[in-house]
Amino acid sequence: MIRNSVPYFLGRCAGALLVLSLLVAAARAESPPLEVSGLGWLGNRGAVQTLKLLLGSQRAAPLEAGPIEDAALILIWQLNDEGYLQPTVTVRVRHADGAETEHPLDAEMGTPLPRPLGAVSARLQIEKGPRFAYRDIEFTGLVAVPEAAARSFFVGESMLVALNNERAYSPSRLSRGLGNLREELLQQGYADATVQAADLQLDRATGEVRLRVAVREGAQRRVAAVNLAASPGAPVPPAELTKDRVGKPWSMLWNQDLETALRRWYFHRGYPDVQVFLKMESAPAAEGLVAVTVAAEIAPGPLVHLGVVRFAGNVHTKEAPLRRLVRVPNGGLFDPVKFDSGQSRLARLGTFRTVGYKDDPAEGETRDVVYEVVEGRRQEVNLLAGYGSYEQLRGGIEWRHFNLWGLAHTDSLQVVESMKSSRGTYTYTVPELFGSTLDGSVRLFGLHREDLSFTRDEFGVNASVQWPWRARHAQLTTGYTLQRLSITHNDLATEATDLDRVNATSLNFGIVQDRRDDPLSPHRGTKLFAQVDLASRRLGGDVDYQQLRIGGSYHTSWGHGRWLHLGLAHGVVLTLGANDDRHLPVNVLYFPGGDGSIRGYNAGEAAPRVANGQFVGAKSYVLLNVELEQALTSRWSVVVFGDALGIAARIADYPFSEELYSVGGGVRYRTPIGPVRLEYGHNLNPRLLDPSGTLQISIGVPF
Repeated sequence: MIRNSVPYFLGRCAGALLVLSLLVAAARAESPPLEVSGLGWLGNRGAVQTLKLLLGSQRAAPLEAGPIEDAALILIWQLNDEGYLQPTVTVRVRHADGAETEHPLDAEMGTPLPRPLGAVSARLQIEKGPRFAYRDIEFTGLVAVPEAAARSFFVGESMLVALNNERAYSPSRLSRGLGNLREELLQQGYADATVQAADLQLDRATGEVRLRVAVREGAQRRVAAVNLAASPGAPVPPAELTKDRVGKPWSMLWNQDLETALRRWYFHRGYPDVQVFLKMESAPAAEGLVAVTVAAEIAPGPLVHLGVVRFAGNVHTKEAPLRRLVRVPNGGLFDPVKFDSGQSRLARLGTFRTVGYKDDPAEGETRDVVYEVVEGRRQEVNLLAGYGSYEQLRGGIEWRHFNLWGLAHTDSLQVVESMKSSRGTYTYTVPELFGSTLDGSVRLFGLHREDLSFTRDEFGVNASVQWPWRARHAQLTTGYTLQRLSITHNDLATEATDLDRVNATSLNFGIVQDRRDDPLSPHRGTKLFAQVDLASRRLGGDVDYQQLRIGGSYHTSWGHGRWLHLGLAHGVVLTLGANDDRHLPVNVLYFPGGDGSIRGYNAGEAAPRVANGQFVGAKSYVLLNVELEQALTSRWSVVVFGDALGIAARIADYPFSEELYSVGGGVRYRTPIGPVRLEYGHNLNPRLLDPSGTLQISIGVPF
């Protein structure tokens, strides 16, 4: 029972905190010979770790003057890059006889430390001084790039709250900004563009910086024609290969793209030594444009055939699965593109630390290919943690093995415990079945969870295959699931007729297309998904049902530092072919609500209610989420949202018979594992016994 596991889980947490406190105490007790202060607790520790990495054994006592001065210069350089242009460093040295001395240092080392020093320990006391930050940036002569976009090269995206650390000025940052703006103009075809800091004003007292950037774009170069010429007797690429490149702005990147396309065309035809020489001829400028004619002279080299494919470095990995993944038959044309694809497939296994290949011999009309691999870790252990408003604190462990049996198979065991649930999953994966693009997996799973009106237990096995649909940038999944579904402590209005313990067997079909810029914190792109589960007695189970879930999300920018997020999801469960559509496992019904659903309700609270207020499961729902996110800083943002939910307890009322609406707002803080969200949803039309609103705390995007 989950209720009995809560004290155990809390005990484990308390034990972990005790161990952590002991480690911290031990770290404090053993002070390093070279310390840093003045940067805050985290900053001091980060600086010490940086010095440890860069100075190595030179940090050990006795400390000499050279390493201490090097440490001071490293810290001054880092502070300069963060906008602190006037830092001071005072070195407090403790000598072997217990005496302490102080020595000021600066970037010029005008007064070096005394030599020999032989210090027992030293502390670098930092005074950062004012932080220099851009107050105003102006541009003159800039037409091709919008000013807001040009300004982002110097201070990032415009934020609602302009913090100094995000608008920091330093000579190195200024140089990078000027270089990036010029590079953007070069990519747009302005090959003669110049970008200079025409006027730079620094207020040494306040740190305010005013900058005027002078831009001279010049004429834009556009490609008017591409002429191809190959060595006598060699094949010539078709005109279609260059047709789409005519009319585009000319740049060095355009040159590289054309050269790569031509080389790949010849690679496919067995010419691995092909050389491409590009020459550009420019016509006189007319109306701000320069017509460019590009001549490509191609030397294909000899036609080469593949001898055999060999492998080196696979000590624990058998050769047979590697050969299936490479998919290059011996004796064919020597095509480096195919060898690159084989290298990518080998690298995706996760078995090897590095994967490369070479020609053997490097020249000749017949060559072998030798894939050189360095085997990586055999297993790893990861700690898991998270928080949600309903399940609250959750933690777990994941144990993964790589290259099982020397066949590049993997498995993982994942155990997660929260205040409301216990779950475990074991997955065994066979990559690229039979040398195809199919990945096969078998998954054993178990779940014990306290829902709002009942406790669910689910365990079973799933066998599935996954393969990419590259034309649509999607992933397809087909599988078979056998599971035991049961519920206890049932407080639903349908308790008298609910199936409390059944075996369900189903065929599963899914597709996911994810084109978001960042799956952890998306700001642009789309995600679409569909999942169909077809359960039938004919497959060996006790029930018949058909469950469909489809949905998607859309993310786009709306101005600078502002984004619009839209989410739409629909689910329906049917009982076509069954004698009585009321007899469904509660586990497959829908109980909306929570931080990833309609946010005015906790998990399960938005399910349909009967007259006395008891819940019943929904057989159909439609959920719409709309969010407007405004960045305050690079990490903090605020959101306002509206959630609309339609639900139906009977298929006769499809798609929904009842509507619920929530509006609200919140704050988010971006972390490497996704945004930490604090949101409040207010219910516009709460039913009897519904909350007026709910505070949600969670990690991760809602849709």
